[in-house]
Amino acid sequence: MPIHCYMEAVLFMSILSKPNTPISSQPARDIVPRRLIVTASIATFAIRDWSLWLLLRDGPWGPPMRLVLGTESVTDAVERIVDALLMWPDDASLLQLKAGWQEQQVSVWGSTEQGAAVSLTHSILLRANRDELRPNLQTQPVPSLHVKWVPVLDIESGHYSLDSNVQPGLLTALNTLRSQVQRNPEIILRYLADMSTMPIAEAETPWWREGMASPEESRQTLPLSVIKAPPIGDRMLTLAEAVLLYRAFFPPDEQIDLSNLRRRFLATNKLELVDEERPVRGRELDWRRVSRAYRYTG
Repeated sequence: MPIHCYMEAVLFMSILSKPNTPISSQPARDIVPRRLIVTASIATFAIRDWSLWLLLRDGPWGPPMRLVLGTESVTDAVERIVDALLMWPDDASLLQLKAGWQEQQVSVWGSTEQGAAVSLTHSILLRANRDELRPNLQTQPVPSLHVKWVPVLDIESGHYSLDSNVQPGLLTALNTLRSQVQRNPEIILRYLADMSTMPIAEAETPWWREGMASPEESRQTLPLSVIKAPPIGDRMLTLAEAVLLYRAFFPPDEQIDLSNLRRRFLATNKLELVDEERPVRGRELDWRRVSRAYRYTG
């Protein structure tokens, strides 16, 4: 079954310039001819309530993707996907990794073009509180703009079904991220130092099922350009938080040597002990315990 490649460069630029106006199809083949279909896809990960989540298109089609035109690089294409989907795309990525490629059969939305394509995948870990999506995505006619956050645990347990052609590449992207975190635990410290609060994992119930005002109606008096980005952290963290965040990247049954992990955090020489104790952010009422605080100096 072919993977539908709905992302078009012109369509992405339209949503950025007119966030509340439906966008129309303008096939990329009419702009820049190409001999080979190349697509870029991003496996975008975020931490919510101390668990790992992944941004996926509605249905079994996997992560967001778009065509790579002859006038742009793959990096340009990746940036335009991020710009089109996220509320605060500027400096939203804490980590970006090349996660390989695979051959796919694609059909281009709004066009008769279809055939074999090379799909280049990137794994992206977002900074804390940078996972909010643009409010008008579900009203756009481009299906690839219809995305949602899904717990990685649901994907690995089989509760969230993916197309068989998509799953191998997605798991490769996940393992690429996990390997990088395993090799470089300072990623955990950087994330926590930048985090002001731990985002809450909320069920993404469509607004029309809850009788709520549409995102456009609720935000129409407040342009996106004036909405402030979330605050950043004060570079303070605890080892309890660092261990909890590290575990979020791996399956629940993964065996982790916690004592050795704490020593690895301290061995980075990027933690300065301060005369203060702090609770685990987001778990203040559940845990009711405090730990020694450190300042990240990286």
